[in-house]
Amino acid sequence: MSQTKILIVDDNEEIRNVLRILLQSEGYEVIEAIDGNEAISKIDSSFDLCILDVMMPGMSGYQVCEEIRKDYNLPILFLTAKSADADKSLGLLIGGDDYLVKPFSHAELTARVKSLLRRFYVYRGKEHVQHDEAYVTDFMKVNKEMNEVVILDDSLEGHKNANGETAVELSQKEYEILRLLISHPGRVFSAQIIYETIWEEPYLYSSNATIMVHIRNLRTKIEADPKNPRHILTVWGKGYKYI
Repeated sequence: MSQTKILIVDDNEEIRNVLRILLQSEGYEVIEAIDGNEAISKIDSSFDLCILDVMMPGMSGYQVCEEIRKDYNLPILFLTAKSADADKSLGLLIGGDDYLVKPFSHAELTARVKSLLRRFYVYRGKEHVQHDEAYVTDFMKVNKEMNEVVILDDSLEGHKNANGETAVELSQKEYEILRLLISHPGRVFSAQIIYETIWEEPYLYSSNATIMVHIRNLRTKIEADPKNPRHILTVWGKGYKYI
């Protein structure tokens, strides 16, 4: 399955850097444009989302949006310091899908991006999300859309189906954490990234305890020996990964 591709259009290099780091940490492919003209030259049907600054030299974000809408129906998220209702209404009227006001939190940005992509895939028929229904490894199968998890080998005790698979009952948060980790095997996710992605709230120091409890419960349910996990590993000082 191809990687979700996002175009960032902003004349502020610092803002582009922040957006790129946040979005890449979520597993998205990020392409940057410094102004409207470069955005128009780069946009094509391979993109899944455009994050578009309103106030730019030359073409404004509104003008860029109008040009994009002539050929493409991908979701457009306006990013701007202008918070007046009239500005928001104008952005939506000319073809924008959502409006995020600076400054913004990591949790708010990722929540808006995920919501726009989900609607785009479901209602506009983006084909590539229909291909694979589950993440599958030698050890486990995790449904991408619903809380269905099975262990494929005989490492766990429990009722097995005709294929020798053991169903695992996870809480919704445990499932979402597992789905995040298994979708990027070998990649280390910090507690902050996990918390802000799954809970969609700003990370606080106390949030680390919440992550630790959920990881511990998840290991208890899927690992043959939770105290010596083989699949969900702690990378001390950095976070957690699935292997």
